[in-house]
Amino acid sequence: MHWLLFELVGPMASFGGVAPGTVRDTDLLPSRSALLGLLAAACGIERDDVQGQRVLGEGLLLAARVNADAPLLRDYHTAQAPEQAALKGHPCRTRRDELAIRKDRLSTVLSDRYYHAGYAATVGVACGDAARLEPLEQALRRPRFTLYLGRKSCPLAWPLDPHRFEAGTWTQALTMHDARMVGQLERFAPFEVERWLRSPNRRYAHRGDHGIVPGELVGAPHEVTRRDQPLDTARRLFGECRHWRYGQEVQS
Repeated sequence: MHWLLFELVGPMASFGGVAPGTVRDTDLLPSRSALLGLLAAACGIERDDVQGQRVLGEGLLLAARVNADAPLLRDYHTAQAPEQAALKGHPCRTRRDELAIRKDRLSTVLSDRYYHAGYAATVGVACGDAARLEPLEQALRRPRFTLYLGRKSCPLAWPLDPHRFEAGTWTQALTMHDARMVGQLERFAPFEVERWLRSPNRRYAHRGDHGIVPGELVGAPHEVTRRDQPLDTARRLFGECRHWRYGQEVQS
């Protein structure tokens, strides 16, 4: 199996679940749709390009190792939105169109939005065809669009530093990735090696798509079904996807 591994690090991250309603939750482990969206943004594939998005995700398996100690933050969020009756006869394609009505027709929408702070994750993209991963690596090195950790308010803290490996399991790929990371630190910043080895990113939870054999990981695996398989990115439609979780217990 061929692997492409890269780092996701930022002050905040939010990988939401069910969007409608006043509570916008976040999972600690990144969703498949979020990771495929990040790859698509790096490649310059528009969200409305449904076929391009679908082709990108075909044959790719995803796995992630995440800092399980990232604290959960709650943001009490307010926003203005027009009443439904006020939108009749006024097509709204943008947020600006929504607000271009009389001020007395606007209402205040309240919501609770959740984020994980001090987020750190190692993501693996697996494929049987090495040729599929090479352009993805180049795109992650020089992304076409700006990349975010779930929401636009969650920018990356440092470059993704993607690299490809050939390994039989997710565990083997992680071992090779970690050895490379330590080697890089020993070469350019030897005083950072001990800090990195003790960093929160070393205490982790895992996810892997159904079909990945992660190898020997800490904790008993359990299967989770989540609606994070992109079906139509233009219409924001998602199907159910099964994946495995290992390590520390994390919220579903």
